Amino acid sequence: MASATATSSSSSSSHDQDQHASGESYIECFRRVAGGVSAAASGGSARRPRAGIALVRINDGSCVADLQIVVDSSLCPLDQLTATGACVLVEGKIEQVEGAASASPQHAMQMKVDKILHIGAVDSDKKYPLSNAHPSPDIVRANPHLAARTAAVASTARVRSELVHAVHAFFQSNGFFHVNTPIITTTSAGNRGKMFRLIRIFSKSDGDSRITPEVVRAAIKSKTKQVEALKRSESNREAHEAAEQDLQRATALSGQLEQDDFFHCPAYLTPCHTLHLETYACALSSVYTFSPAFQAESLDSDTDRSMAERWTVDVELAFAELEDAISCAEDCLKSLCSTVSKDCSDELKFLSSSQAGGETNSVIESAVSSAWQKIKYSEAVSTLLQVTDKTFESKIEWGLALSQEHLRYLADDLYKKPVIIYDYPKQLKPFYSRLKEDLRTTSAFDLVLPKVGIVACGAQKEERMDNLTSRIEESGLQIEQLEWYLDTRRHGTVKHSGFSIDLERLVLFVTGLKDVRDTIPFHRTKGHAKC
Repeated sequence: MASATATSSSSSSSHDQDQHASGESYIECFRRVAGGVSAAASGGSARRPRAGIALVRINDGSCVADLQIVVDSSLCPLDQLTATGACVLVEGKIEQVEGAASASPQHAMQMKVDKILHIGAVDSDKKYPLSNAHPSPDIVRANPHLAARTAAVASTARVRSELVHAVHAFFQSNGFFHVNTPIITTTSAGNRGKMFRLIRIFSKSDGDSRITPEVVRAAIKSKTKQVEALKRSESNREAHEAAEQDLQRATALSGQLEQDDFFHCPAYLTPCHTLHLETYACALSSVYTFSPAFQAESLDSDTDRSMAERWTVDVELAFAELEDAISCAEDCLKSLCSTVSKDCSDELKFLSSSQAGGETNSVIESAVSSAWQKIKYSEAVSTLLQVTDKTFESKIEWGLALSQEHLRYLADDLYKKPVIIYDYPKQLKPFYSRLKEDLRTTSAFDLVLPKVGIVACGAQKEERMDNLTSRIEESGLQIEQLEWYLDTRRHGTVKHSGFSIDLERLVLFVTGLKDVRDTIPFHRTKGHAKC
């Protein structure tokens, strides 16, 4: 964490820093004090600065390293400058730290401030939420609007940014076209109960309060009681008719809210981009999209899988079979891991050191350099059934989904490398995955990374109309809502395959973080959507 201190006497204490000072020659710096308060130290030993001098470690978020600045009290009130969370813009000269010959290189340089251009002061009446030098993960997650000022979150953000850049670089350099697929969809590829439905909120005028489904339901209940009371009391006809009309209007409005009046049909936040992406693969051959996906699944005990909003890289290749999709996914992930390992080495080293037993760099290097294990689903089940030195809580049986503990055993304990599992039973994969000759399995795969689980999944798509319509019916989906998708088979089809990469789980793998909520700037999980 970045740290700061103001010294008005001759005493000071030693503090072990999480980061090292930058050796870059900044003339003008925009830096933010983002961590706990401590006395400045060089090489692990305490120094005694002059009275009226502040030694402040600051960081602009561009790298892991801090820069120490030296500020004289004649330039500004030091308590404003050294308050944790303060934002400063200073001008000065880079100089060697006194006694730096015996200090570590990263602590050898500092800036002597000549001019203070700006101080974004901290409200002294309200405690800065992240004033602790090592705030707990729960405190950081509870303040997502300030979380990026911590060293761990800032480092993770830089890693994520590099991965996003690397995604586009990989596909653009390999002849893929980027396509923007819709976030709002009327199509379901699976269980609508796991989708977020869109409801338009009506208002009579800009000045009126918004009308919500809850308000309308309450109005219907109230108007119904009023009508029944008027009937019993035999009141005048006009009052009775007016109450009846109010009830009819409220009922009609309720129907509008439930029928999604804006689109004239139910609409949802998309949980998957593959169906729409396929339409462009039939025209542009090789395409990809990088978009958010949404899933209204409540899995309180499994935070790793219960992200309501996540980002995915979806890829589709025309004239391609399952093996082509697997090869592309493997090449892509190896390229992304290699790039981030090289360009974010400081961040990965810092994050690894903050994790218990972290060995992030070695895990990445092993994944990039080794050949990945490929096994069929049937082989995976057979292998797990033969395990005698471990007891699994989840049932192992052909036709059942492999649980997280099954997958991690294969990747972490048995093969100790990424594992690609393919040829799944048809009931475990979406209707669009291509049915194999045995009529029991489909050409689909999952890519499992050690310590994390499934990071990518994909399939060869079913191009045969009869098989596709049969799978849709078996899945309980309405063919009428998928007529547009079936058109892509009716009007000139081709064998094609694709896959999807879960960005948050990939960040989890390369950083060594333990909780997927820490891989995204503003996590959305059940009961949590702050900011």
